[in-house]
Amino acid sequence: MKNKIFIFLVVLLFLGIAGFGYAYLPRIVYTELGDIIVEKPEDLQFFYDELNEKPRNYFINSEVEFNLYINILVPASTNQNGRYSANIFLVKDGVEEKIAFVDGQTDFVWQEYYDEFGRDYYYKGPELEKKLSAGNYKIEIFSYTNKGKYVLDIGKNETFLIPRSFGEVVPILAEGTRAYWIFPQLKMQFFKTSVLELLFTLFGFILIGIISVTLLLIAFLIFISYFIDKIKDIKLKMMLLTSSGMVGSRDDIMAILPKPADAIRVAYIITASKPVENKFYVEEDARLMKEAGFNVHEIDIEGKNPEQLLHLLSNFDIIYMQGGNPYYLLDKIRRSGFKKVLKKLLKKGIIYVGASAGSMVAGVNIEAGNWKDKERDKFGLTNLSAMNFIPYSIFVHYAPEHQEIIKKQSNRVKNQLKILTDSQALFVLDEKITLVGSGDAIIAKDFQDETKKRRFWFF
Repeated sequence: MKNKIFIFLVVLLFLGIAGFGYAYLPRIVYTELGDIIVEKPEDLQFFYDELNEKPRNYFINSEVEFNLYINILVPASTNQNGRYSANIFLVKDGVEEKIAFVDGQTDFVWQEYYDEFGRDYYYKGPELEKKLSAGNYKIEIFSYTNKGKYVLDIGKNETFLIPRSFGEVVPILAEGTRAYWIFPQLKMQFFKTSVLELLFTLFGFILIGIISVTLLLIAFLIFISYFIDKIKDIKLKMMLLTSSGMVGSRDDIMAILPKPADAIRVAYIITASKPVENKFYVEEDARLMKEAGFNVHEIDIEGKNPEQLLHLLSNFDIIYMQGGNPYYLLDKIRRSGFKKVLKKLLKKGIIYVGASAGSMVAGVNIEAGNWKDKERDKFGLTNLSAMNFIPYSIFVHYAPEHQEIIKKQSNRVKNQLKILTDSQALFVLDEKITLVGSGDAIIAKDFQDETKKRRFWFF
């Protein structure tokens, strides 16, 4: 779309330039042999010519009555003493009838004339303006010697071309912009002056304007392209924080896929399971993902640095953080710099799926990590602040028998608590968090004494 806008602006610009150029279109005829055909004789036209020992004939064929205007000039720099006349003939059935004579050689005094458009000096000769009926006409330009450079000015109407259909755009551009190539040629060949003089003419100002506007358009397009690309690069943060991964939330995971399952590459991070003896759940989730069609790559973040992780994870569609020991996992997240890497990956549109401990570390802290198992190894962690991608703590694998545990431990939680059964998950889309899966929301405040209810508002 941006390319089309740019092309439209450029075409519009050059149509205006071409229309202006057409209005002052010079026609070089000193390189042509034979007679010259004049079309649209009422339109302003300039014919630059040089006689070579014989007159030059210009022919007009008009099917309607028209006003003929002609003026003869000579360039002061290359032919200041040149003097020319013109005969006008009506041509009918092969017979020429002389109907006018423009005498520039007998008693006519040629006046010095300065053209502000091209900044050129001329001597301006005789003029003729005459109403003519439809028919064929010949204008004969001659002098005593039939030598030297002159300019024949025909017509008075300054015509700016406007396309009436798309098919006329290219011809108008080609014809109108041709003037901007002819002017430098005239400076060098016809007037024998420096082409640099054009920079100080109206033509030069227009040329500089063309270049300036074109550069501005290009700069504007580059800026817009950069701005649009940056917007495209910023993706909404998408996370699915489950209690039991593929086992309990398979349908919810499948629902957020950005493309067909067989095209999905999953970075399966199993770091949290390393201190756990029974790893059956790790193998089961891997089996279910492969069964769904995912391309699963097992990864351990321990011992990695941020540069390694960014390089390793950038080409995946989903980062699946498997569960296990939340304290061990949080320690390795901190040591590897995984949090900063994940922020960058989420902005690129990569989806984070957490399972159990993999969901807990996405919250504010992992305070609930040992509520069900007081003997769980904390690996020396005292600061339990987690990655803080959502402003809540998460309690996973909830069952009714855990009500008393939550009630007793509630004073340790300083923020709202999200409680998930094994068939529930939190779907995070940027700042919006939605409970998905089966079953009603488990509300922590229902387990609290009246004095503590105010701490645990859920949703």
